[in-house]
Amino acid sequence: MTPPATTLTDSITHQLDQLSAHLSQAGPQQAAQILQQVLDAENGILGRLTALVGTGTYVTKHHAQSGVFPAEMWLALGRTANTLHDLGLDLDEHQEVFEEIASRRSLTTSSPAATQATALVARGRHR
Repeated sequence: MTPPATTLTDSITHQLDQLSAHLSQAGPQQAAQILQQVLDAENGILGRLTALVGTGTYVTKHHAQSGVFPAEMWLALGRTANTLHDLGLDLDEHQEVFEEIASRRSLTTSSPAATQATALVARGRHR
């Protein structure tokens, strides 16, 4: 018999695959809506994943202190939880843009200037 946690993780993985496939076919409004929900740092998938890794950090710390897990495992999960948290903060800056795009009635416009392609500008933190 498959342990319940394995069944649960398999189900979540399958659902994430389905969501990814759905996102790849989504139009701009639906993509913005999906990304807004997925990338929500508190209640979205990113937020819940961050919390899960944080819980994993706590659990591995406990097991590392008892000598079952190597301390490096605990430290690596801690760094990962911190990185996910920072990514969530970075992406949170764009939630309003996702919300605005998702709530538009129509993305079509008759203005030639509005339909011209724009240059993509990448901004990021340099570490």
